[in-house]
Amino acid sequence: MFLAASCGDDPEGPMRIYDCEFDFRADGAIDEEERGIMDECMRQSLTSREDIERNLIGEWELIGHGEGWVTSTPEPCGYLIFSEDQLILEIESIYRDTVSSHEWTIEEVGNNLGSRFHLRIEPYAHELGITTFCESYMYGNFTPVDGNMYLYEKVK
Repeated sequence: MFLAASCGDDPEGPMRIYDCEFDFRADGAIDEEERGIMDECMRQSLTSREDIERNLIGEWELIGHGEGWVTSTPEPCGYLIFSEDQLILEIESIYRDTVSSHEWTIEEVGNNLGSRFHLRIEPYAHELGITTFCESYMYGNFTPVDGNMYLYEKVK
């Protein structure tokens, strides 16, 4: 396992993946477009671990964000690169600015209502509480319990 993080312009530190334009003025409310994408993704969600794992390989950009009960926190910038066994996460938010590497797996979680899938990464990063996967989008929405929502779109 390899973890990389940088707080400055360290020439030996990790390189930025993409150019983020973080907006400190944006709020953390889920808008109608984000809600529509999440609803459609839920209806068209992938239903097998193998399909999800295969579809994750590639690059994903954070396109939506929501905060729990207090929506004054600005939307972060985020970018993910999945390979078969590694995930590179770049995140810039009001709280942190980092590039890190993670191992990842898809876990199936079941109960008497059926099963669902969850992206598990080591080391843990709360920006990746992803539980719904479809072909072009993936997200996790924990705003009903005062958590966050992160919505990613596949870009490559």
